[in-house]
Amino acid sequence: MSIVIITGLIAFVAVVVVLFIGRRVLRLALKLALVAIVVLLLFVLTTVAWWRGWFGGSSPGERPAAAQPRRPDSNRRPSPR
Repeated sequence: MSIVIITGLIAFVAVVVVLFIGRRVLRLALKLALVAIVVLLLFVLTTVAWWRGWFGGSSPGERPAAAQPRRPDSNRRPSPR
């Protein structure tokens, strides 16, 4: 009879230890998953921003001029001089 009690006690302690360690591992895994999601989101956003040209290094003076020059509007009256 005492061997059953000892075996049950050992099994109970083993289950408690596994659950304790499992809870800590799960909390760590959730934190790491959250960090991975944030890093992946930042990577995707910076890739999209780079692809759309938001990180262009050219100043406004270096950008190419418009293809056609502006023509005066025929509906507008000339200003008096």
